[in-house]
Amino acid sequence: MSRRGCTRAATAMAVVVCLTLAACTVPSQREATDPAKLAITTERVDAVYATYRDIRDAAVEVLDPKPLSVVERGAVLAIDSGAFEVAQQGSVEPPTTPDLRVDQLVVPRFEQYPLWFVSVASEPGAATRRVQVFERERAVDPWFLVASPEIVAATELPRLRTSGEATGVAVDPTSAAGMPLSAQEAAEAYTRALTSPEGDPAIAEDDFIAQMRDAAAQNAALPDVQFSQAWQVEDVQHVLRTADGGALAFVTLLRTDTYEVTPGRTVTWPEGTAQRAFLADGITGTGGLRFNHQVLLQIPAGSTGKPRAIGQFGGVIGAS
Repeated sequence: MSRRGCTRAATAMAVVVCLTLAACTVPSQREATDPAKLAITTERVDAVYATYRDIRDAAVEVLDPKPLSVVERGAVLAIDSGAFEVAQQGSVEPPTTPDLRVDQLVVPRFEQYPLWFVSVASEPGAATRRVQVFERERAVDPWFLVASPEIVAATELPRLRTSGEATGVAVDPTSAAGMPLSAQEAAEAYTRALTSPEGDPAIAEDDFIAQMRDAAAQNAALPDVQFSQAWQVEDVQHVLRTADGGALAFVTLLRTDTYEVTPGRTVTWPEGTAQRAFLADGITGTGGLRFNHQVLLQIPAGSTGKPRAIGQFGGVIGAS
């Protein structure tokens, strides 16, 4: 690396160290320490995004996802780490830091930790928007990005229920009050819809299901390969009530693609693909890839409607 490149990398890592230390001193700056209050004040949201952008810029500068653990958790961190690993191979463009601006802020009221809020954010002129969940598990913790499904910019989100100063109302993920299914039941039914070619009668067919079926069909058509796919769902944590009595649920899925290759054969993928980054030598025998997908499920009010995904974010997170 050139002296200039070393200087840039050292500077970026110094920024990460400073920001990490700042995150550890959150108690001196925290707001809403009484969990009976709103999750966050509007004035503090800009600071949360500013810190996030600084940390991500530092990670991009050194092309290393480790700094992201200061501001991301769970599937978001796993997906972004996978994207960085692909970029480290040098065959795809490195990740960037989107200059997101909050278009809509949804702040529920909580009586106990964890606290969380939702923001709908976009870049000027972009074709998509992010519906993001930031969470704080304890008063001494910083805010972590834990969900970030993407929706088409033209998609109209349903109007959300409010309560006094709270611009959102959190829903128990196991409660089906006013809806055909609870958020957890809807998430489990959604995995069945993805697993079965016939879908699930409780779930509406949507673009994400069609996209996943097309990808599975392409993999199944590979010569000398027996392909299988399995889906699992995490416990749902973040659900918002819509004004009509339905809900928006943030659902995290784990997808596992398994390839059983005919003896004497090897399956490989082209340069620039996530598969090549994680399986550089291809697959001989049996191997697979793991993916995380976050979907934004809209659950209708009443007893007869069907949940459907209106947004998603995902990527490869590992190989076996």
